[in-house]
Amino acid sequence: MPVKASSTIAAASASVSDTPLAPAHFQKLRQRWKATVTGKHMRVNSDDVYYALSKLSGTAEQYIANMQPSRVHIWEDLSPIHSSVNFRKSYERLRTIAQSYSIPGSIHYHDLNVQETVIQSLDFIGSEIYNASVVQAKGENWWNFRIGAPLALVDIAILLYDDLTPRRRHDIGATIIKNIGSIGQRSLKGANRADICLALIGAGVITDEEAEVSRGRWCLSDKEYDGENSVFELVQSGEGLYEGGSYLSHEIFPYSGGYGVQHYYSLSKAVNVLSKSPYHINSTELGVTFTAINSTFSPVMWRGMMMGHIRGRDIARKSEPDAFWGNLFLQSLLYFADTELVPLKHRRFFKSVARSIWEAAPLPDLYGLNITQAFGMQKVLEERIPPAAPPIGTFATPMSDRIMHHRPEWAAALAMSSSRIGRYEALNHENLRPWYQGDGFLYVYTDRDPLHFSNDYWPTMDPYHTPGVTNGQNPQNPPAYKFTAHRDWAGGLDWRGTHGLAGLDALSTDKGSSAKKSWFFLLNSIIALGAGCAGLSGTEVHTTYESRNLPLSGSNFSINGEYQIMNPGWIKPWEETHAQIDWAYLDSFGGYVFLDKEPISFRREQRKGKWTDINQYPDYLGFSDPIMREYLTIYRNHGIDPKDGRYAYALLPSASSEETREFATMPPVNITHNTPRLQAIQFNNTVMANFWSGGTIGYLTAVTPCSITWGYSGVEDKYLTISVSDPTQKATRIVLFLNDPDIGGVAERDDSIQLRWGRAGQTGSVTITINVEGTHGKTHRVSFERISWRGTLESLPWRPPVKETTTSTTTTASRRVRPVATKKPLVNNATVTSAKIGHKPVTAKQKTGTVSHSSVGTVKTVKPVKPNLKTAEPSPRTSGYSTGTLRSEAVTTSSIPKSIPSTISLSSTASVDN
Repeated sequence: MPVKASSTIAAASASVSDTPLAPAHFQKLRQRWKATVTGKHMRVNSDDVYYALSKLSGTAEQYIANMQPSRVHIWEDLSPIHSSVNFRKSYERLRTIAQSYSIPGSIHYHDLNVQETVIQSLDFIGSEIYNASVVQAKGENWWNFRIGAPLALVDIAILLYDDLTPRRRHDIGATIIKNIGSIGQRSLKGANRADICLALIGAGVITDEEAEVSRGRWCLSDKEYDGENSVFELVQSGEGLYEGGSYLSHEIFPYSGGYGVQHYYSLSKAVNVLSKSPYHINSTELGVTFTAINSTFSPVMWRGMMMGHIRGRDIARKSEPDAFWGNLFLQSLLYFADTELVPLKHRRFFKSVARSIWEAAPLPDLYGLNITQAFGMQKVLEERIPPAAPPIGTFATPMSDRIMHHRPEWAAALAMSSSRIGRYEALNHENLRPWYQGDGFLYVYTDRDPLHFSNDYWPTMDPYHTPGVTNGQNPQNPPAYKFTAHRDWAGGLDWRGTHGLAGLDALSTDKGSSAKKSWFFLLNSIIALGAGCAGLSGTEVHTTYESRNLPLSGSNFSINGEYQIMNPGWIKPWEETHAQIDWAYLDSFGGYVFLDKEPISFRREQRKGKWTDINQYPDYLGFSDPIMREYLTIYRNHGIDPKDGRYAYALLPSASSEETREFATMPPVNITHNTPRLQAIQFNNTVMANFWSGGTIGYLTAVTPCSITWGYSGVEDKYLTISVSDPTQKATRIVLFLNDPDIGGVAERDDSIQLRWGRAGQTGSVTITINVEGTHGKTHRVSFERISWRGTLESLPWRPPVKETTTSTTTTASRRVRPVATKKPLVNNATVTSAKIGHKPVTAKQKTGTVSHSSVGTVKTVKPVKPNLKTAEPSPRTSGYSTGTLRSEAVTTSSIPKSIPSTISLSSTASVDN
């Protein structure tokens, strides 16, 4: 059940007026809806608006020129039109023409011939194909009938409202209402519910039917079932938005960058259209929606694009790339920002985030803003709203088995799967080579090649060499649709918001390969460990370190400092008899360091493919042209059916060649364990470990399996902090034993943690029990005061073992003589070197927003000049889009909230920010 659904519906119901909608209300609703399709017309005062308007007019002109009306189609390439895909796509083309007809400045503005063309086409489809009497044929996709066609048809009818006869408007409304049908199904959830409700509201707006507006409005809240499937609330199972930032669709697939964005888009459009009407969305229902900006969407965006690990089968769609979904999310923010009932400070926040997304895009004209987005961004720029700083840090979403790690010049995203979460989605003949997409696929994004995954990556990548994955080389069968992984362990935690730990107990779909895998996300590197790599398929088992889609420039590659002449097809495997390989460097990425001196294989090759190789859904069959890209692949060959293969390597995105060499010469990270029972590293005074079967490191023993990080925290390392999670999400408790003479009292602990101290005199002996039942893999934390930080053991009175207290016992005298803490190693037998690259301590300079850049210049793509743009200097630690003063601009951001509360107060008398 969603959180607080009943109470929010009751409050929302109370706010709705009993007064029937007057004709003026319907007129206002149509005006608002039209503005969401055409934008609020302003002077063409930006490159984006000019480009969007030119693109819209040109596309519409091409559609008009290619029309070949007949009894079986309007466009020959969409024949026969009786197919639900073809009549839905015909409506979408007609919508584009209607937009061009309706926007001042377009070459088709109020062209009567264009108007007549659109109306005749509507009549043809309505009389022959799609109407209130149509019956969905067996095998047709229900989405086209209930969502795709209705939403396009609503937009067309509102754009041409004054040009349609009352009879035509009635028929269009009846067609939509009939095909949507019942909305009472409990199976109608998430994005699909939001879309259908929006279409119902639109049908009512077209026909002046208040009953349909009301039905669509309350469908959003799921009033019929007391909010069970409300699109405004968090869910605890099934489809929708979860606490902690996950979004699942089709029950088991992480989809915040696809269905999640669509959910947000349709909701924002409904909120905008219904604003100031008797059916406006009440404030009590919008809190979760607004907090999702930082918890769900910002961590999965990179330079204005939605990352691939949360887009499901959408990655196989040529026409819906990562930037498409980034732009759709931007449009959602602009809809909220243009809603008068939203308080001014929140509207400024949405505009600030929208500008941040817009500025970050490496090539905004590659896919381009649509006309609504362009007009909205022009308004934001003219208001001089400063951009929000993008998130920096580590973000774990355990309900979707995903971890994201953001740094100023690069980002990483890890896709895992478990007995709870599906490996991949391959529905409707889409995403046809997905076998290892949820088996530890490590996406790495860099400013040097920001369009790496956009550059025809998916049809040309090698599906048997997926970065981060350990798998056999045996051919896989065509993918099944819906199933989870075999094992429970998938997840990890974040450490102080800046570092991350992940682990995956990997077993391939065919059970032909397996491994214990760990990733450690540090400030300037990612450490990857693997143990127990085994196979049963009779083929070689490979762990892929990298499979990089090489850009036209920046593809120089060196090994141990020597540049390689790599013609296509070049292969240079290293065997044990050859010289050891310490490191490699790729100009368009950064560095690779090999930490175990085992043989490494390198391959550069030309790979060919077509988008239709991975997508056979009728929508996308037009993308069949052959494509060729060059790839660099780095992998460990564990041999045929290995029993206990291992690997250890480091990725240094955006590092320089010299920094990579220094890392290899004197690694700032110590690998303390890499076995099927325990994988752990130490850097500075921090230890990160996956206890697969329990074990001991230094002063700490894990009695039960867990992911754990512990180290010094606070000003001058005042505390010893332990963070722990249950990646299996099956345990009821985790038990740790800490025997550290340097720990004193408890500074802070989560309510889920219980402590049992040793007897008086046994300083530092404590049993830590964490109640993890029902916590779904979340991170639990406890911090202890460090005795050495304040002086000697004698200066600290010993606490009774019965109760834990957070009351400080530090005296004034002890504060005055406080020495700087001695940073003793947390692992007894570990040799710890000073941090150089793998973990750079946050300096005072960095805390003010200054970012240290690599000595190698990054390869950036120059975008069109935009007004008043400056390069962002992101904070080294932000949990989401932060809103401090980021630019030396006239407008300050003091009115923008640092976080969005769970509920906000919306008032009909809120000041309007026009």
